[in-house]
Amino acid sequence: LKEFFQLNNVRYRTGKRAKVHFDLVTLVYNAAKLATDRIRNALENKKPVAA
Repeated sequence: LKEFFQLNNVRYRTGKRAKVHFDLVTLVYNAAKLATDRIRNALENKKPVAA
């Protein structure tokens, strides 16, 4: 999981900065996942136009 979120390269001395970094990474991941899910659902539910 650390490699997936690129957390194995974090080199902060305090746990507080590392936690902020982790929170930002997970926020961006969740936002991207939500956006892709919504786009996929919109494309799947789009009905073809009858010509």
